[in-house]
Amino acid sequence: MRIIILFVILILFSVNTNAQIKNKNILDKGIYILPTQLIFPEIILSYEHFIKKRISLSYSLGYKIPIGKGETFNEVGHGGYAIYEYQYMFNKFSNAVYISIAPSFYFKNRRYFLQAEFFNRIYWFDRKQLSFNNIETYRYSSIRSERNNVTGIKILAGINLKKEMSKSLFLNIKLYYGFGLRYKTGNYENINYKYIDIHNVETKIPYLKEYKSTVVPSFHLGIKIGIAKKIE
Repeated sequence: MRIIILFVILILFSVNTNAQIKNKNILDKGIYILPTQLIFPEIILSYEHFIKKRISLSYSLGYKIPIGKGETFNEVGHGGYAIYEYQYMFNKFSNAVYISIAPSFYFKNRRYFLQAEFFNRIYWFDRKQLSFNNIETYRYSSIRSERNNVTGIKILAGINLKKEMSKSLFLNIKLYYGFGLRYKTGNYENINYKYIDIHNVETKIPYLKEYKSTVVPSFHLGIKIGIAKKIE
């Protein structure tokens, strides 16, 4: 619901920027934040600069703050979509660091763009008493340490919605959507591991070390908000 409200506001904003789009002033380098990532909460800052008239490079750096309390990780979604390995971003007990580089190709007046973003995100926590309870798939509890890595690519199409702030600066909103592919690896160390499968069969193991990997497609719909310089 919050996302829907946010995009309604953005549509209204874009109506107010029509006059600005006709202006000969064009976007240049800028600094942006991804407000939707604050939900997780993760802070991502992105810096974009142009290396040619229609080509830019963006560099992003982010950190996910662990805010989990208690010992239970509650899954998001249902069934096969809610298995633990698909839920890294929603895990409130995890730290994470995000880095990416993204070349973009711009069309006339730098309003529309195509972008390929290459990224890596590392998740981790150490010796956390944690339980996961999904009765549709499996449940477990253990003293757990994790090192998870997600490497991927996003192919995005977007639009810049700019509004003049001063003679040299724009407030700019980037709206974008697209598809991607992610390669995920997970290293899990469990002490006093208790596992209950979908048939309610319980298994206890004093020590268990696991490694898992998977490749998954992804869909992206997002927003960046920032301040950009303009060129005359």
